Amino acid sequence: MPDCYICLPTCDNCRPKMVTCPACGRPTLIDLERCPLCHEAIPEEARDEAWAAWHAARAAEG
Repeated sequence: MPDCYICLPTCDNCRPKMVTCPACGRPTLIDLERCPLCHEAIPEEARDEAWAAWHAARAAEG
């Protein structure tokens, strides 16, 4: 993985990390406590799964 020199919100490293809301199924920012659409709490397990998937994808790249 190359080092970052400029933050680009379109690259996979700098792009906002997303988690799928278990209640409504919509993607939302991983840092939010509640889904902005249905207002249900995002469980820590869902966040952990989203981070694990992101790390696995990054590891597969290189």
